[in-house]
Amino acid sequence: MKRRHFLALASLSSSYLFAIDFRETKAKAWKARKLNDAAVKLYGEEKFATLQVSDRVVIEADKFIVPNARQIPVKFRSDIEAKSVALFQTANDQSLVAVFSINKGMIIDYELNIRMDRKGTFFVVVEGLDDKLYYTRQFIDVNEIRCSSGG
Repeated sequence: MKRRHFLALASLSSSYLFAIDFRETKAKAWKARKLNDAAVKLYGEEKFATLQVSDRVVIEADKFIVPNARQIPVKFRSDIEAKSVALFQTANDQSLVAVFSINKGMIIDYELNIRMDRKGTFFVVVEGLDDKLYYTRQFIDVNEIRCSSGG
């Protein structure tokens, strides 16, 4: 590929990769231990008041019997036109797991691995372009398989 084509492509793609550093702009949300506290610190009380359940937000995670509780796959997606998507959980010390900036036209379809020390609930919150919050939740029961030798 010629250098000028590469640079043109890089400048075009960088416009789609703009992201807000939520660790810097919403630092208190990352330290919150309770889900509601984290969500209020991330979105503010006024926006948090718009929170509503939506079947347009989907979490794909099953009850697990896993060989390694440090690698639990969680998939989530939505077809809501959004500004951001956040993943929260109730099993570990800090509730907020991840926040993704969404640009117009981007597809919301993520998969990541998370560590869970005990059973808990995942919450995915979508901040819509209409300035409302939509969420769904799913309980996960983690039972780690431990190897034992019989003899």
